[in-house]
Amino acid sequence: MLQLTRPARGLSLRIKVFFLFFGAALLIVVPAMVLIARAVEQGVYTNANSALSDAADKVTGSWDDGERPLVYAAQLKAAATDTLSWKQGHTRPLARALRADLDDDEVALAADTAFGSLVGPVVDRATLELALGAGTVVALPDGSPPLRLAAARVRRDTTVRLPGDPDERGDSTAQVRADTLLGVVAIGTRLSAPALAPPRSRDTRLALLVGDSLVSTTFADSLVPTLRRWLRPRAGEQPKTWQIGEDTYLPATIALRSAGLPVRVVLLRRIGDEPGMVRAVKQSMIGIGVGALVMALVLAAVVSRIVARPTQALAEASARLARGDYAAPLPRDSGDEIGQLARAFGEMRAEIAAREQRLRSAQAEMIHREKLAAMGRLVAQLSHEINNPIYNIQNCLEALERRGNPADPNREFLTLAQEELSRMATLTRQLLDQSRPLSDAAQPVSLNALVQRVLTLGRDELGARGIRVVTRLAPELPQVVAHPEGLQQVLANLVNNASDAMPGGGVLTLSTAADPDAVEVVVEDTGAGIKDKDLPHIFEAFYTTKPGVAGIGLGLFVSEGIIRGHRGRLSVESRVGEGSRFTIRLPRETLDEAMRDEEPAERGTHDLGGARFVGEVASVG
Repeated sequence: MLQLTRPARGLSLRIKVFFLFFGAALLIVVPAMVLIARAVEQGVYTNANSALSDAADKVTGSWDDGERPLVYAAQLKAAATDTLSWKQGHTRPLARALRADLDDDEVALAADTAFGSLVGPVVDRATLELALGAGTVVALPDGSPPLRLAAARVRRDTTVRLPGDPDERGDSTAQVRADTLLGVVAIGTRLSAPALAPPRSRDTRLALLVGDSLVSTTFADSLVPTLRRWLRPRAGEQPKTWQIGEDTYLPATIALRSAGLPVRVVLLRRIGDEPGMVRAVKQSMIGIGVGALVMALVLAAVVSRIVARPTQALAEASARLARGDYAAPLPRDSGDEIGQLARAFGEMRAEIAAREQRLRSAQAEMIHREKLAAMGRLVAQLSHEINNPIYNIQNCLEALERRGNPADPNREFLTLAQEELSRMATLTRQLLDQSRPLSDAAQPVSLNALVQRVLTLGRDELGARGIRVVTRLAPELPQVVAHPEGLQQVLANLVNNASDAMPGGGVLTLSTAADPDAVEVVVEDTGAGIKDKDLPHIFEAFYTTKPGVAGIGLGLFVSEGIIRGHRGRLSVESRVGEGSRFTIRLPRETLDEAMRDEEPAERGTHDLGGARFVGEVASVG
């Protein structure tokens, strides 16, 4: 057989084209999907960010607008306390004057010229000095919440007499007006998140921080611990959204202009449908991306198939041809160079297959004919050589029987020996019997009638074994042109074999059928079946599973030769313990004119599959 050198294994052309196309599609689709998803996500949050920006502008404006009134209020209080005596330490009138007309969230304080506290919360000197110069300042008084302070100096105009030249009245002193610093007055407002919250902002919450401490918030008290966790400084980037309670918020931080302690406001915009929209968009993008990748996979597979499949199919067909397989598929005729190559390869393969099939058929036929010829010669010689000694031994046994003592107890063994020799003589007579040779000319035969004839001849034996016969004969079965004696011999042999396979009884079914090309006869039993190891050999000469002389392995061998001589086929199906099914399939015209006109070789011989046999071969195995 032709052997091809197998090349080193590597990626096939089809796989290379597939990965190249799919990789290109992957590099295009995945970045595009990621960019689109990010753009859509940013667009979805635009509304919330815009609302946060508006709220931040309002908070910043409110904070900046609150500075001027606070400074003015401090200046008014400083002017109102101008008539009071600061030096005498009258703090009660001073406190009443400072607290008059203040709101609940406002605080007043006073300090002397040394910035010592006289009224209100205690604020350090540096903070008061900063408040005097910066307008407002954020401070943490001792033991008080953070305040936003505006301070003003309290001054008093006085007249001072200084010594000098006497006037026309003789007075030697002069009066000089002086600006005297009495102390510092400061007005503060308590920092409050609700006071800074923009109006009509139901979805916006506010957290006010002084330094890193949370001072006030518009969240409910139960949510303050969760808010503190989110406000805690984190390593890395802050999350885009915060989950506080059952709601999701978008945060924004504003640094307010302030002298003193830093002040920040964290605005949190509650978002309801935006996360769902973002998730839906991402899921849609993922779905679109997966769909695009699947489409890319399909397109890659199609492209690789179009490009590489013809050459791959030709390579596979060549490899299988080298192994003796002629059924490998070839590329379809595409009209191009690969199509022309495929056509030429197909024609070459078909010619090689036809030549090999003819060679094998001729070889098988030659081997079979040699087997048949050898068997014929062997049967004829054995039958002739064995038959004469058998008759001589029978004559001797008969003479001993006549001369022996009838009362001898060993006469029983003499009788058994005569019976066994009679069986052997019967077998050799069957092999040499020329009284019922096959007809030299074929004739139309009704298979239904032939089946009924065989069953009629074997009815008594089948009934004695307890075998029930079932027939399913096609009512309009066409006749076949064949040798009736040969077909009867085949059917009788199959029925006898089925009977032997059912020693304890069973069901024997014979059925006939026809199709446009052939007619069939099926002989089926419910016996022991045939083992798998015996099935390939049952049609071989002298192969039998029957014990003793009862089976010499010629029945199925000769039957198969008769059916094959009619250009038919004898097949078998069997399962151990379930039974066997033999099928005879004959063409509608089994013998052509040349076979009908063929002259017999000599009287008393039969052509079975190309070999000549003397007499009729009995159904013995």
